[in-house]
Amino acid sequence: MIHWLVANFAKLPFKDKSVSTVLSMFAEYSVPEIDRILTDDGNIIIVRAANNHLIELKNIIYPEIHEKVKTSSIKTFPGFCVEQENFSYKITIQSTEDLLSLLLMTPHYWKIKPEGIENLKKFESLEVTISIEIDLLKRQK
Repeated sequence: MIHWLVANFAKLPFKDKSVSTVLSMFAEYSVPEIDRILTDDGNIIIVRAANNHLIELKNIIYPEIHEKVKTSSIKTFPGFCVEQENFSYKITIQSTEDLLSLLLMTPHYWKIKPEGIENLKKFESLEVTISIEIDLLKRQK
């Protein structure tokens, strides 16, 4: 059975060793907290944005783009092996309203200046790159 939950990773509302799969999508996570709740044969799936994720949107909303170094933000899980898959494809957002909705689902909305939103409102459609990294972590036996 799948239970979906939005929670704070600082103190997850689960008993020790009670969760078989943890999915973290575009979010911070706590290695000790995940290790605490994960069963001995459990899996972790981490989804994060790759470098070119939504690059076209970023080019519109920011006057200048400064990419972060991803390796410094990836937390490791000692005793786990990692399988990584990368996916990249393009989609077309068909309306200004949908572009603004997409922006609202990203952390960029909270970082940009008002001019960025005004620039985006000039677009009726936009082809954007979806580029993600997915890690599947399994305990080493």
